[in-house]
Amino acid sequence: MKISVDTIYKFHRARTACHIACVNYFAGLTGHHFPEHDSDKNVEPMQTGYAYKNYASYHPEYNLTDKYVELFDNAHASHHEHASHHIEFYHGDVSKIPQIRLIEMICDWFSANFEQVNIIHDYEYETVAGWFDAKLSHLDWTAAQLKTIRETIKLLEQKADRAELLKIWSPVSKG
Repeated sequence: MKISVDTIYKFHRARTACHIACVNYFAGLTGHHFPEHDSDKNVEPMQTGYAYKNYASYHPEYNLTDKYVELFDNAHASHHEHASHHIEFYHGDVSKIPQIRLIEMICDWFSANFEQVNIIHDYEYETVAGWFDAKLSHLDWTAAQLKTIRETIKLLEQKADRAELLKIWSPVSKG
């Protein structure tokens, strides 16, 4: 299947805009706003790494070559190492994550989870709480951080409006 580079980049930019809008929807429920969230994903070398993977996630008929899998893996690792809303930025010491970055991180988890569960229907965990408990709760969080995480998860679960979130994702939704 031959898809133009312009088509793939256009889709990637639309999907990334939806993700950022979704992060900020959740952030707004907490009284915050993160306009620069994931802005690196629209510039090289991140853009190409993420563009093909994002396109393939929504178009399973698209054959993602090993070259683009490797580009994504490198871009993904680099993004996580350089973006302060990812655990990897803190080199294993989650206790150093500032409160504001922790809130952004949780909003990012919610956006990713909503996309996986409701838009692309490709998920291992149906809730952020379930994912956190399985994947991250064992880390050396401070008591204050755990309280923030649990309270923020509860708040976002209670206040999120599925219809509003579906509108945010409508530019890339499969219907």
